[in-house]
Amino acid sequence: MLPFLVIAYAGCSSSAALSARDSTAIRAVQAAYVSAWLTDDTTGVLATLDSTAVLLPPTHAPLSGTKAIREYWWPSDGSRTKITSFDWTMDELAGTTQLAFTRGVSMLAWTYDKDTVHQVSKSRNTNLTILRRGADGRWRIARQMWSMSLP
Repeated sequence: MLPFLVIAYAGCSSSAALSARDSTAIRAVQAAYVSAWLTDDTTGVLATLDSTAVLLPPTHAPLSGTKAIREYWWPSDGSRTKITSFDWTMDELAGTTQLAFTRGVSMLAWTYDKDTVHQVSKSRNTNLTILRRGADGRWRIARQMWSMSLP
C-alpha cells in the first residue's frame, strides 16, 4: 500500500495544483459522507464513493468495489449498525486537479444489533482518504483507510 501512496503523492506534484474550488468540493464530499452515515442513508454513503473504490479497514482484507463495500457495511445477516455520532476533522488536504488526499481524525459512536445482542461502541480513527475527480467532474472517494482505537 505504501508504494501506491508514494506514487499517488508524487503524481500530485507533477500536475496543476488543487484549486480552492476543488478543496471546497472535496470538503463537501466529506460532509456528505458524514451526513449520509448520520441519517442512515446507504445510497448517500455509496454516492460519495468512486465506482472502483477500495476500503482498507483495520484487521480486514481490502474491499474492492460497491458490492464488497455494501456487504461489509450493510451485511445481509440480520445485523444492523447505526452510526449515532460522527465527527471528522481534516488535518491535511492536498493534490492536483484529478487526484487528492485528505488526512484527519474521526470520532464515531454506533450501536450494533443482531438477534438478542445489543452493543454500544465508539472509536477514534486516524483516516487517510484518496479522492479522484470523475469524468463527470465530481470528486469521489477512491481509497479509504483508517485505524481504530478506543477513545
